[in-house]
Amino acid sequence: MGKQNDLKTKILKAAAKIINEEGIFSLTLESVAKAAGISKGGLLYHFSNKEALLEGMINYLLLNFNKDLEDNVQKDNFARGRWTRAYINLTFNQEKYDIDMNTAFLAAAAAKPDLLKTMAQQLKLVHSHIENDKIDPVIATIIRLAVDGMYFNQLYGLYLNKNLYEKILQYLISMTREDKL
Repeated sequence: MGKQNDLKTKILKAAAKIINEEGIFSLTLESVAKAAGISKGGLLYHFSNKEALLEGMINYLLLNFNKDLEDNVQKDNFARGRWTRAYINLTFNQEKYDIDMNTAFLAAAAAKPDLLKTMAQQLKLVHSHIENDKIDPVIATIIRLAVDGMYFNQLYGLYLNKNLYEKILQYLISMTREDKL
């Protein structure tokens, strides 16, 4: 990753920190520049306004998640259920995707609901892969909904004990390998 991408990520993480600690209405270009340790001009070089910064957060989340999702699908030697397993594994390991960035994005989306449209379009594609993953689409959808619930649990800081967490993870994975429950 180049220096510009590293700086963009630093800016996005600074914005996420402000949103999470002070709220979306405290997010200004000046506060982000200060938190990122750069000049406002340096920030404007990468993000021309606050909306571009919030869109950058969406792009950051989607790009990283989609890349890792596709990498996991390609590494899975068992074709049946591979999209669903990749979705399970990535969502259950959400810390890799920066919980702070996710919660900040949700706060920003609450203030500006149009931001959800881009996220929804991308997730529809993922959900389509899951529903057509060579397993019963009802089971695949139930798994996806359970995994989405785990995602929100993590965003809210409601973590399960490690033993229960692992059992749920393994059970959901096993469901991708069975025709019927």
